[in-house]
Amino acid sequence: MKIGIVGAGRVGCACALAAVVRGSARTIVIVDRTRKRAEAVATDLRYGAPLCPKTTVVDGDYEDLANSELVMITAGIN
Repeated sequence: MKIGIVGAGRVGCACALAAVVRGSARTIVIVDRTRKRAEAVATDLRYGAPLCPKTTVVDGDYEDLANSELVMITAGIN
């Protein structure tokens, strides 16, 4: 299963962490308007991923959300 998360703020990070810890998906794609933010969150989650079920965490763009079975929109209004 592939999960996409749009928004790498507090809610997006919490959702991604929960999905990694529970092993809810094989692949998690994090998309943010600032690519460096999405990359930083994905890197942080990858550091803890070896202690959890097999999950690949990557940062990406909207095209990378293709074929996702679930896309969570956690982006808020500034």
